[in-house]
Amino acid sequence: MPSISFLIVTRDEAPTLLDATIKGVLETSTGYSREIVVVDDASAVPISVDHPDVRVFRNETSIGTCRSRRKAASESVGDILVSLDAHMSFEPGWLEHMLAHVHSGALLCASWWNYELTRPLCWGADFLWCGERDYHAGRCPGFSFRHRTRCPGEEAVEVPMLIGACYMMLRNSYERIGGFSPFFRTWGRLEQDLSLRAWITGLGVKCVPTAHVGHFSRAKFPYPVRWEDIEFNQLATVRTVFEESTARAFEQFLQPFPQQVHNWLAETDFYEWRESIQRVRRMSDSDFFQRFVPAAPECLRQAELQLT
Repeated sequence: MPSISFLIVTRDEAPTLLDATIKGVLETSTGYSREIVVVDDASAVPISVDHPDVRVFRNETSIGTCRSRRKAASESVGDILVSLDAHMSFEPGWLEHMLAHVHSGALLCASWWNYELTRPLCWGADFLWCGERDYHAGRCPGFSFRHRTRCPGEEAVEVPMLIGACYMMLRNSYERIGGFSPFFRTWGRLEQDLSLRAWITGLGVKCVPTAHVGHFSRAKFPYPVRWEDIEFNQLATVRTVFEESTARAFEQFLQPFPQQVHNWLAETDFYEWRESIQRVRRMSDSDFFQRFVPAAPECLRQAELQLT
């Protein structure tokens, strides 16, 4: 039986929600070789969990959701990784439904339900293209997304993008795509980044409709999230995943960058991680855009892979 590592990142989460998430994981994974790795990303009140299958690591200074997930993965030992938000609920049998498809090598997401598990919300998502910057309306240029709200049936299906705060993958798949980004700040664009790399490197993304997990929805974050962080995260994706010519063309549509983003870019060296992704890619940029983002500008849809 493979071992499973459940990865949970928390920052100033309501203790009742975090406790319920951990309890739900433990109750629905009985009988498996398992561990829960929790990273406390500098919560104002440090968290503590007393259970032999739960290990807690604390960041004294916040490094953001994505890099904390990367830290959790690096501390884990399981053959299978399951990344979870800290405010989740689980229907009995969800784990078995996910495990039935994990050896395909694809990145898997469960179907996303309301927290009470009485109503389904979506089954993965589509990439969209946004051509404007309007923070008040919740938009910045580049990738956006739209939930897939039509049930695809009971079989696992390919979807363009992960969604729903519950992702499963083989450790080998995690290592192939490079893992969670080591560059991302605070929050934002994680699903787009993981999904894009999964497709570019030939693994793909699937939704498992019969795996039901609930997600607690709230009006605002319990910590500050800035649009500058979100825009930087997208540029980190663009500069590491795409061919250089595609990246240059893409960035034209993101101008003008906020000044703080300019500063962060000047301080960041993407080269080594970018090369590790390019070495294992299996899909060209044009194939990705034509298949998943047909509304993107034509220069991106016609981009040619530069073989080296």
